[in-house]
Amino acid sequence: MPDTPDITPASPDIAALRGQLHDIRGILSPALMKADQLAAHPDEKVRAGAELIIKAIEATVGRLDDMRRTCLPAIRGD
Repeated sequence: MPDTPDITPASPDIAALRGQLHDIRGILSPALMKADQLAAHPDEKVRAGAELIIKAIEATVGRLDDMRRTCLPAIRGD
């Protein structure tokens, strides 16, 4: 397991970063839902575009999760 910063989970900076990561996921969520709808569109080009958007959002969310796991101290429930 990678080393995490030697900062207590209650640190205001850590709490703020956790909040930002959570907010970014929340911002991306409606875009992912709309892209899921577009993935069922009858036009093949629209579906292909939707799949590209879905993959990009999923990759971004994966990176956010990696940041949370590797850059922030663990807290109960993580």
